[in-house]
Parts: sequence; structure tokens; C-alpha cells
Amino acid sequence: MAVNYAAGLSPYSDKGKCGLPEIFDPPEELERKVQELAELIRSSSNVVFHTGAGISTASGIPDFRGPNGVWTMEEKGLSPKFDTTFENARPSKTHMALLGLQRVGILKFLVSQNVDGLHVRSGFPRDKLAELHGNMFVEECVKCGKQYVRDAVVGSMGLKPTGRLCSVTKARGLRACRGKLRDTILDWEDSLPDRDLTLADEACRKADLSVTLGTSLQIKPSGNLPLITKKRGGKLVIVNLQATKHDRQADLRIHGYVDEVMTKLMKHLGLEVPEWTGPVVVESAEVAKAEVAKDEVTKAEVAEDEVTKAEVAEDEVTKAEVAEDEVTKAEVAEAEVATGEVQQLQGRLKEEPLGHHNGTTVPCPGKAPRQRRDGLKLESPSPDTGPTPVKKMKVEPLLT
Repeated sequence: MAVNYAAGLSPYSDKGKCGLPEIFDPPEELERKVQELAELIRSSSNVVFHTGAGISTASGIPDFRGPNGVWTMEEKGLSPKFDTTFENARPSKTHMALLGLQRVGILKFLVSQNVDGLHVRSGFPRDKLAELHGNMFVEECVKCGKQYVRDAVVGSMGLKPTGRLCSVTKARGLRACRGKLRDTILDWEDSLPDRDLTLADEACRKADLSVTLGTSLQIKPSGNLPLITKKRGGKLVIVNLQATKHDRQADLRIHGYVDEVMTKLMKHLGLEVPEWTGPVVVESAEVAKAEVAKDEVTKAEVAEDEVTKAEVAEDEVTKAEVAEDEVTKAEVAEAEVATGEVQQLQGRLKEEPLGHHNGTTVPCPGKAPRQRRDGLKLESPSPDTGPTPVKKMKVEPLLT
């Protein structure tokens, strides 16, 4: 799982079968198998997952017995590739998918052989998790049993003292416990922690479906725990790229990258893979559930507030449209008034003859009154009396 972890273990000759060839199911077969796994989960009431080093390779931490695993490379006299540190490693899609399954109540318990701390740092509740081989970030008081989850690896392995003391306050306000703290990482010959082994055993007995992810199941007793479920009438699903010790016992074997399998599984179940936002330690699933519920209430309130803001904005738009409509009506009315005034003026102009102004006769432009040749003016005919009658001269006969 990690170079510095492996280097800290005591020499041990029997490390199991290493470097077995990897097997990949064809895409169509992989899809069918994941669909079958989804159906098994839907029909089960108590699902337990078991995880091994294979789920952390996507996080940059090498496994042990894969083609490029720590023990495999050691057998070849080579050094394994290590892409990150424990502190900088990020939980993979599989880590987060398992958290998502736990939050919705599908995953009842998680059993892990990993020491990288990624399950805890992903936010998985510690009371629903058994870390059978320890955790690089956890130290424990040898006196009162109190465990401390640190931000960095504790610095020792093999259940050795870390140099720090327990700070738990005793009852009645007495001084702190001050017991010595030690790491929780097991060496080859160390016994598994009683609490974690007991919880894992009980969970496997209650389960009607056990699913193993990224483990060859070669280490005892961890590798045999999934068989408890099988022996009690439950189902066993193995997801791994290499052959495992218990393949013959499996009801379903899936050969594919665990991240791909888990992403497809979540999609088949209609669930989202949670996003990782940084290291967080959750001690209790109930506390986590309360926090999730509180977060959902907050999101609902924010959404409701956004809806209210949208409604207010829509109301303001409506008011603006009404005001604009009133302005338009006023402009139309004003235009109608102006049109009426123009029409009245045009009507008056039609009624008055051209050339009259305030009842006074105006001479026609360009025509002056006619004059007699002798200088006397001739009277122009009056428009009211008609033509002026011509006076006839009376001619008297000459006297003789």
C-alpha cells in the first residue's frame, strides 16, 4: 500500500502469491455484471463491503501483489512507484461511492485491510468502519484506549510509542489520564485489534450480501471474513483484477477497475458519488446523519430564498410593464387629442372661401380696379347687386 509502510514492517518470507496476471471483462460483460450487482444490492437488506489495497491505487498509493505492487517489485529486486504521500493522497471514486452508499443506508458496515486512512479522511463514520490492520493517522492510549486521529501520520509502526501522552480528563475534575500513546499499525505477527475484529465478525454474520473490492483475500483472518456471510446463506461478490483465494465461493466475480465498477454501480442505483472537499473525521453515523439533514434544511432554505427573490424580481418586472403600459396609453391619448385638433382646424379652413378675411373683401392679387380713360374710376360690380346698369344717354333731336 505504501513504500514507507512496507519498509517499516519486519522481514517476512511468506507474502503470498504476487504478480498474478490481471483479467479484464469485455465492456458489454462488465456492464451486465454491474447491473447484476445492482440487482443483488436492491434485493438485500444488509450489505457489507470489504476493501483492500486495490481501491487506493487510483489515489497514487501502490498495492502489494499487483503487477506493480510493493511485494511484487520486491521479488523482482525493484523499487515500487509511489506517486504521493499519505497526507496528500485524495480519496478515490470508490472511497466516496462507499460513503454515498452508507449515507443512504445501503452499506451497513465497512471492513478494511488498508492503513492509508483514506476511509476516515473521506468522512466515513468510524463507528461503521473496522480498520483491521490499523491506520497511519491514528494513535491510541495504552491506558484508557482513547484514539486520536491526527492530520499527519503518527510517525511509528508496529504498535510502538509515539512519544505523546493521553489528554483525556478523568472524572471529578482530576488530572488528565496521561497514558502513553502508540500507533495502531500491525506488524506481521501482531494480533488484530479486538474491537475492530469483533465488529467486523458481527457485521459479516448479520449480512446477507458481502462485496469485496480490490483485495486478493490472501491475508488471514481478514480474507476469510466474507466467507462468514456466505456460510450463513448470504451472497458473495468479488471485484478484483486478479484471481482471488475465494473465487469458487463467489456468486458473482467482476474483473475491472474498482473506480469504474463503483461509478457504474452508483449510476445503476440512481445515486450520486459525493464530492470530496477535504479531510474530515466523523466519529458517529448518527452525528453525520444529523449534519446531512441540517445541510439539506439549509439548502432548502437557500432555495426557498432564491425562489422568493425570483418572485419579487418577477413582480418588479410586472410593475415596470404595467407602468410602461400606462405611459403608452397616455402617449396614445395625447396623440388622439392632437389628431382631433388638427382635424378641427382643417374643417374650419374648408368652410371659409379663399380671399375672405375677417369679413373684409380683399382685392384679388395682381388685379387693380379698372379706370376710365379719362381718369374716372369705373365702379366694379358689387357681388351682392350684380352688374351695374349702364345709363343710356338720351339724344334729343336738333332744332331746326
